[in-house]
Amino acid sequence: MSSKKGGEINAKLIILLSLFTVLILFTAGAVYGYKNSGSDKSQSEKAQLEKLLIRENAYIAGSKNAKVTVVEFFDPACPACVAKAPAVARLPELYNSQVRVVYRALAFHNGSDLILSLMEAAKEQGKYKEAAAAFNAYYRNWFVNNQVNAFAAWGVMEKSGADIEGAKNFLDENQAKIDDMLRLNREDAAALGVDATPTFFVNGKKVEQNQLIKEIEDELLKEVKE
Repeated sequence: MSSKKGGEINAKLIILLSLFTVLILFTAGAVYGYKNSGSDKSQSEKAQLEKLLIRENAYIAGSKNAKVTVVEFFDPACPACVAKAPAVARLPELYNSQVRVVYRALAFHNGSDLILSLMEAAKEQGKYKEAAAAFNAYYRNWFVNNQVNAFAAWGVMEKSGADIEGAKNFLDENQAKIDDMLRLNREDAAALGVDATPTFFVNGKKVEQNQLIKEIEDELLKEVKE
């Protein structure tokens, strides 16, 4: 037969065990919630970074399934961009479609907006790659004394194989949209701390120009190990 005192002890023990169980569950829930919160924040930050780096109107060379994404902020009148352009253009082929390149245009130099508008017109005709190559090849023809020569620029556009009349009609109808795109590119660049061209990002990480290939290959090796 149980005593009254023994019953009280058992009741207290049950209450203590219940409180202990609640405390454990609360702590576990808090830790899980904290981890989830951290994960959600990390995913949110990653999505925001990707949004700043890749806009739907950007020209993208290479496979959408590439393991490595290189984003280049460039200005067609920038001599360093021109010097690196051939090597950057070869990246998707060099790495057998494991690398894609996203081109983000910036009009840092006076008159660059004209060249970028022409490149957008060429893109509409499926000639972006050809136009970019032509403007690089004839850089010294259209960019003289730190100024863009509009007449020479249209001549280079013609060399790319683009339809000039079609390009003029496209710009007449779409110049405001192109201006908006260039403004958005400047805003994204400022948010990312881009203040010079060329500036490169590899899988979201800002990298030095002379470290571009190393960073690409490090990312490819990381994918293999994972």
